[in-house]
Amino acid sequence: MTPQLINGFWLSPDQRIGPWHIAGGTVTQAQKDNANAIKSFFVDQQGWTLNAVCAMLGNMMGESTLNPAFIQQTNRWRLPNSASDLSDVPNSVMQNFYKEYYGVSSRAFGVGLVQWDGYTESAGVRRQKMVNYAIVNNINWYDGWTQLYRLHFEQQNDQLYDRTDFFKPVRYSGVTYTFSNFPFSTETPELLAEAFTTGYERNAGGAGFRPANARYWYEFFTDPNAPPVIPPQDFLQPLPADPYEPPFDPDNP
Repeated sequence: MTPQLINGFWLSPDQRIGPWHIAGGTVTQAQKDNANAIKSFFVDQQGWTLNAVCAMLGNMMGESTLNPAFIQQTNRWRLPNSASDLSDVPNSVMQNFYKEYYGVSSRAFGVGLVQWDGYTESAGVRRQKMVNYAIVNNINWYDGWTQLYRLHFEQQNDQLYDRTDFFKPVRYSGVTYTFSNFPFSTETPELLAEAFTTGYERNAGGAGFRPANARYWYEFFTDPNAPPVIPPQDFLQPLPADPYEPPFDPDNP
């Protein structure tokens, strides 16, 4: 299925929108467009360094091929029509996938750019945490902007409440990285890609090709022919209100 363009993000629920890593194939225009939306939001609107965002892009590429609608392959066949269309995977379907089939509320289908998994509780209802964020804010989980807002929310709460559940502190080259300082680091994209892999993705397989991915995106955005920044008025919806009012419950991120 050809990827669909939804609110400025290319996405597809049933396939990759490009290669997992820069050595594995030609980076597609869809991936470049999505990367530019992500870079515009975090660098130009939130003040992150290009180094940090490219490190995150290198990881996103390895998690989802930069596809906001990417769904973890495990047990995909149990979803309606094997999730061949966006209408098959609304919030109502994705909110409790593992719980409904297995009665397991400690794990969840990985979804989205960074493959969010796990559950959270809101107003006494336990749901997949990325989907829960979308439900609370009345937006679609697979919308790329929804996921950027969720990442922004995670970074702000880690920083505001000195939390460690979103980004586990990791130490590289004498520096301990958390969600408070990672976004503003000027270390190399490669080192920061490793920090994001270990601290945020917690990928047991290690960084692998993600540092090389990060270098690709850094060179892409520092090239004179890099795409123009997407201005804030072109973000198709405002940042949702924080659905969690202080005090924040650290047991229910």
